[in-house]
Amino acid sequence: MSLQHLILGLLKYAPMSGYDLNKAFQASVQHFWNTEQSLIYRALYKMADLGWVEYEQQIQDHLPNKKLYRLTEAGRAEFRRWLATPQSSLSFHEAWLGQLFFGAELSTDQLRTLLEARIASLRETLDVYENQVPDSASAYADAFDAPRDRRYWMLTLEYGIHRLRGDLQWAEDALRQLDDMAGENTHDDH
Repeated sequence: MSLQHLILGLLKYAPMSGYDLNKAFQASVQHFWNTEQSLIYRALYKMADLGWVEYEQQIQDHLPNKKLYRLTEAGRAEFRRWLATPQSSLSFHEAWLGQLFFGAELSTDQLRTLLEARIASLRETLDVYENQVPDSASAYADAFDAPRDRRYWMLTLEYGIHRLRGDLQWAEDALRQLDDMAGENTHDDH
């Protein structure tokens, strides 16, 4: 999956600025793809070079001018090609797992702090996915007149919720195991 293809998908609903796309990411696909506004702009420039998007400069009073990007036919074709192509498994980069991997270098208290922070983060994100994202999906479906699309959006949200619940269960189990191993840790002086 690529950021460019997700942008193409969002642009199929309406022309958007980079700022609008960032807001759309936060309200729609955050449960499986995180990005930053600067990366969206970088992708848009490349996509314009590829002919997948074009933009119109919108003059604004009392605000900086903005570029409204829209799909081209080439962009729509690329989006459909990507949709029909099976994807390899997701890349997996979790810095906190690297910390846990080398956890023998930390004290039990330090490891407990890392796991408790992970658990708190998972619970917070799960709360957002369960309580806020469905409303955002409904609002976008209404705004873009896309009730059929909403069903697929909700399937991806269910995936994100199931994954978070599994991660949360694992983290809670790991914390219990850490308590069981506390006497074995020989680096408690760190």
